[in-house]
Amino acid sequence: MPFRRRVDGLRKLGDVAAPATSHLSLAKIETRELDGACKPKLLDCGRGYVMKSVRFSTRELAPPRQLEAWRDWHADSYEVTPFGTADRGFAGDCEIWKLDGVALVRASAPPLRAIRTKSLIRRNPTDHWVIAIGERATTGLMVESDRMSVPAGVPFVVSLGEFSASERDLDSRLQLHITRDKFNAIAPVLDAARGQTVSTPLGSLMAEYIKLLEHQLPSLGDEDANTLPQAVVAMVAACVAPSADRMTTAYGQINATLKDKARRCVLRNLRSHRLGPTLLCRELGMSRSSVYRLLEAEGGVAHYIQRHRLAEGFAQLNDPSNTKPVVAIADELGMADSSSFSRAFRRQFGISPTDVREAARAGIPSSVTRPRRGDDGSLGGLLRRL
Repeated sequence: MPFRRRVDGLRKLGDVAAPATSHLSLAKIETRELDGACKPKLLDCGRGYVMKSVRFSTRELAPPRQLEAWRDWHADSYEVTPFGTADRGFAGDCEIWKLDGVALVRASAPPLRAIRTKSLIRRNPTDHWVIAIGERATTGLMVESDRMSVPAGVPFVVSLGEFSASERDLDSRLQLHITRDKFNAIAPVLDAARGQTVSTPLGSLMAEYIKLLEHQLPSLGDEDANTLPQAVVAMVAACVAPSADRMTTAYGQINATLKDKARRCVLRNLRSHRLGPTLLCRELGMSRSSVYRLLEAEGGVAHYIQRHRLAEGFAQLNDPSNTKPVVAIADELGMADSSSFSRAFRRQFGISPTDVREAARAGIPSSVTRPRRGDDGSLGGLLRRL
């Protein structure tokens, strides 16, 4: 049934109470951790303190119990209705990274409808802003009386302080929660965006940034974790309602996101002879001069691409099962010829391609890895410079 027809009756559900829960729930974590003066959860892994997440999954439960557990987990936040029968199971996963005033949630679940009812708002008056991004499926969204369909990958903004309903097919979703109490300064920006999509180039950049956050949070240390919330909120404000001042404040975060996007573009196209400034300009949506400025600290566009190609060549030569000739590897990676490849390889690693291959075949693999991103190309490095 189309979303418009399914949500026509949602308003009458606004006062229906969701079942109470007797154990830890998503809302309790949000309230305790985001509104309290707590520090991020850190774990000593032998290499300094890094962040740890809270995880919840129904997969280990018997199928008839999975839906009940998922509803209990969301009981104080959303009323959840599946598009299917409970006895068929409801395998869902949720992971939460908590910071001071900000949380990132990754939720994967079967097709469902989630309603933030009026009775839930009265019982749990949390009014965080939520920026959500569906990974593959279109999201049907209703906020107050406005209805819309949000394509996958497009961020949209809702507030937990007002009635909303969403529904989607089987999908994974990222949700960035920002508490109003700690970041009231950006209230005009996010309140104006409630119930709307951010379907602009900067909205796409914000989606990339939130994905980058998810990848880097597991390795974020204590110092960076304490600085991160302000940086995240600055980035969100710049992308949702851009202005000269906001763009300047978020400059480092914007650059980090663009550099990560450039890195992924280069890795996807290492074997393409089209890889170069023109392709990067098109993929990043930037002018040639902007791309050159972006990668200037990395030695320039050509050097940046060559470093990644050489690292891939090193990985292939360091694999004893790889029997491709050096000349074939050089050609595959877009190098002019094997001699140019060998000279550049020795300059980069201080060893010849032949020596790396012989060592690997002798059972002595070399330890050189892909080039490190400099401080300008990682969130941690940028946070340390704020």
